[in-house]
Amino acid sequence: MIIYLDFDGTVVEHQYPIIGRYNKGSLELVRKLQDAGHEIVLNTYRIEIKDKSFEESMSYLNDSKIIHPITKYTDVKIHPLDWNLDAAIELGELFIDDIAKGIPLIPAIYSNTKMVDWDTIENELKINKCC
Repeated sequence: MIIYLDFDGTVVEHQYPIIGRYNKGSLELVRKLQDAGHEIVLNTYRIEIKDKSFEESMSYLNDSKIIHPITKYTDVKIHPLDWNLDAAIELGELFIDDIAKGIPLIPAIYSNTKMVDWDTIENELKINKCC
């Protein structure tokens, strides 16, 4: 599958323009998905803002030493499809993004927002044999 990965609210907490605190388990699951052969494409609004924040997000991801380098990204943020693994598997595209309708979310620790629940996502992906 092609997996479109958001950054703020997904890999890290919302703190734009700075990079928020790490969302526990995000990069570890991204690595499992990469190892299972899925293609990871960064899909973030940061690409549309000309303030170096996109480059900072790419550096954050690729300097982590947890995941294989991500080299692909969208030219503009693609609005994510609803969280529906059956449809994603059939389509061959999955959006892991805190604004995807129906995606599992948890309260952020350091901000008054929500962020992706990577534990629940990992369990759902395992049930569907995606990683």
